Amino acid sequence: MSVVIYILGVLMVSSVAMGNMAFRAGLGVKRWAMLGLIIGPVAYPLFSTHKRFAQKRAQGKQSMSIKV
Repeated sequence: MSVVIYILGVLMVSSVAMGNMAFRAGLGVKRWAMLGLIIGPVAYPLFSTHKRFAQKRAQGKQSMSIKV
């Protein structure tokens, strides 16, 4: 019984964290929060890849990005 509660807790925390990260990145909050709720922390690599592709798409092909 406690394992089920632990897993549900991890999924809920993952959902809130993914929603927060999506909000800060300007991506769809509901979509990423739901994905975090369904597959948990496994969604983070998907999120980071999607965020990078969205940033590249917004910058265009010939632009440069300077990270400080």
